[in-house]
Amino acid sequence: MINNKKGLSTVVTTLIIILLVLVAIGIIWVVIRGVIDEGSANIEFNTKCLQIDVKATQVVNTGGTNYDVTLTRGSTGDPIAGVKMLFFSPTETSDSIIDSPGDIAVLRTVTKTGIDGQITGANKIEVTAYLKDDQGNEHPCQTFVFNF
Repeated sequence: MINNKKGLSTVVTTLIIILLVLVAIGIIWVVIRGVIDEGSANIEFNTKCLQIDVKATQVVNTGGTNYDVTLTRGSTGDPIAGVKMLFFSPTETSDSIIDSPGDIAVLRTVTKTGIDGQITGANKIEVTAYLKDDQGNEHPCQTFVFNF
């Protein structure tokens, strides 16, 4: 008698199901790992930012839209990649954020001269220090406001 069975055997079907489950687990792991790695990087930079405080202590209008800004760094923290500044007047805000790259050493005061604040009559500045990761992406820290 001839057996004419069509279809897959139980062993082949079981192996295909196991293979599909392993592929699904691999795909899910890649997604979860990306989320975990990104979250841990953010936690690392947020922790570093908690120790960094860079504040404007004096702002002098040297004519028109030009300002000299004195920045003071607190007593702790890793080196920073730079500082971003945004100027405000009673009637307007500067159109773009002014980037001043470079570290300010701990417990140091630095005066940045000739900064174009892009508005006249500014009376307030927001200063935000930032860090950079290995890919060059910026991670802003807390913002400090100085009224002058």
